[in-house]
Amino acid sequence: MSIQSICKRFTKINAPLLLAMSLLRSPAFTPKPHLKFAPAFTAKPHLKFANICTQIVTPSITPDGGVATQFLIDKCGLTPEEIAKAFRCKNSLLRAKSSQNMEKVLELLNSCGLTSPAQIRRVVLYNPSFFFLSAERNIQSKLNLLRSCMKEEHLSKLVSINTRVLNVSEQKLRSSISLLQKLGVEGEALSEILAWHPLLLSTSEEKIMESFKQAEDLGFKRGSKMFRVALRSYFGIAKEKLDRKRQALSGLGFSEQQIVDLSSRRPTILSLSEEKLKLNGEFLVKTVGLQLADIVKYSDLFGNSLETRIIPRYMVLEAMKSKQLKVSKRERCFPGIIGLTEKRFLEEYVHSNAEFSSVLQDIYRRGKV
Repeated sequence: MSIQSICKRFTKINAPLLLAMSLLRSPAFTPKPHLKFAPAFTAKPHLKFANICTQIVTPSITPDGGVATQFLIDKCGLTPEEIAKAFRCKNSLLRAKSSQNMEKVLELLNSCGLTSPAQIRRVVLYNPSFFFLSAERNIQSKLNLLRSCMKEEHLSKLVSINTRVLNVSEQKLRSSISLLQKLGVEGEALSEILAWHPLLLSTSEEKIMESFKQAEDLGFKRGSKMFRVALRSYFGIAKEKLDRKRQALSGLGFSEQQIVDLSSRRPTILSLSEEKLKLNGEFLVKTVGLQLADIVKYSDLFGNSLETRIIPRYMVLEAMKSKQLKVSKRERCFPGIIGLTEKRFLEEYVHSNAEFSSVLQDIYRRGKV
């Protein structure tokens, strides 16, 4: 795939705009001098439309100064503006007459390891109604249930990531934990998978079982750390969509086993778009000339941006070869060069050639389509 073809692809996106601009420039759209147009409407100077619009569009949403609002400011570190935004659809919660329950909820969060103001503030912004759940009848019993199958460090992570899990009924939590245990996820593996993927506690049993099957079909072993990463990457992605992405890789020449190897090395690969898989794969195979086995070995290549990383660096390397310049003090394969930070790449491959530095820098800059 050439640079020109990529540029053409971006040009197509703006084709309607270019067509409209060309039409506007044509004689057909030039106003005829003999045509008389009605005078434009002119607002009378004594009519203040701006003031009317301002009053309608920007109503006051400042929260009241009740005990709940004061608690959120003093104990949770929120500003009045943040409170107004977070509770714009739940303003009635702020009418609580006592902050006693909110104090107990804060204590429960502290017991889970959430002690910094930033952590508490994040909980409120993510889940505004959390501090208004019953501390004793609701949150405490659910935390006790989770502690029965999770380590404290994992429970702390779960609560910091997603407190909305605790909005789910206790019965649903028990059901989800029981299903995961039946699927063979127990002990520390269960504790870890809940910490990294708390949505498993609130989603349907059908979706859980489907996600497990998808991860296993790609070669991940239940209970392993890579299985956990794969489960999180593919959770919620329909089987048909995953199949299309596998077909895209197959169309590039990868065998079924190579696709499994790609997934095991980079579990997030099938979460990339079909277009990204095709464009990156075609460029690496047809233009750069990499072997499929090398791409499997360096599967991170699929995650890099073609337009801002792979193509610009490839153009610099090609320019250096055409001028027979020394590539680098240290020999590197193409995937290794792509893996360098931008600063390191510029130092070793652009600025190291004093005579052609400005030329190479221009090529690198122009390569970022």
